Amino acid sequence: MKTSQFLPLSVTLFAVISASNVYGAQPGEVTIQYVHPEKFTDFSIYGRDYRWSASYFAREISGDLRSILTRRFPGSKLTLRFTDIDLAGSSRTSRGGGRDVRVVRSEMTPARMSFGFLLQDSAGKTLANGSTRITDTTHHSLSLRHPTSSEPLYYEKQMLEKWLKSVKIS
Repeated sequence: MKTSQFLPLSVTLFAVISASNVYGAQPGEVTIQYVHPEKFTDFSIYGRDYRWSASYFAREISGDLRSILTRRFPGSKLTLRFTDIDLAGSSRTSRGGGRDVRVVRSEMTPARMSFGFLLQDSAGKTLANGSTRITDTTHHSLSLRHPTSSEPLYYEKQMLEKWLKSVKIS
């Protein structure tokens, strides 16, 4: 019974985060969608629940990718539909009942993301589409350039930027 009550919440989250962008997407727009984010491997940002994390992730990632999208594919629209996210590092509760913190070390667990993508021109013609799973294979070299606490989702942004730069138009 809890499952049937929970499912509409998941569907609602998907609709709220994606519907505002998909139907009125403008050229240069990046739309982030999720498929059951409550089931993602590790999707707790700042120790928050998946609803908050989904909203935060969408805002940060779409803002970050927008400039690359407009430079590489002027006038285009990109939709990323995430089916799993495993954030870099590990989340751990601090001692004394404090906030959860994300620990990132040189031996950290690398970020991993699975998603489908659709790249369209301004007329809606498909330029590229598919699904992929990316893993941060450079996390050891990236860890030498320690991101500051003001750089949220540093490794995830680096991975997605690299991926977007490698996308080929069909």
